[in-house]
Amino acid sequence: MAQTQKVYLGNAFSLSMLPLTPAEKVNVEFRRASTEEVRALLSNGFVSAIGHPATASALSKILGVNVPTNRVSITLQPGDTLIVFQLAVGRLAPGQELGEQDILSAFSQGKAFFVIARVQ
Repeated sequence: MAQTQKVYLGNAFSLSMLPLTPAEKVNVEFRRASTEEVRALLSNGFVSAIGHPATASALSKILGVNVPTNRVSITLQPGDTLIVFQLAVGRLAPGQELGEQDILSAFSQGKAFFVIARVQ
């Protein structure tokens, strides 16, 4: 039986998301994506891996879809797609969190964007 390919929406990428074993090699392709492309990818369903309510709310507004807060760990399998919402605002001070308006402002200023990671 063929494995179902999943689409995840997250705000980070980590090597711990890959199914690495000592005998395996995993290839991941990364590329930037437009908001329209992300909307299309999410239109057939997705798993949210957005752990912060402000980020989930901002993404709901940016993408026009309900993005639930869902603090989960994921393991990507071959064929899976992870859409990463990347904030490029520099390192935050310890304990500092961005609010919804901060995130929306960063996006409108081009300091936040989407990257697609596909496991080959």
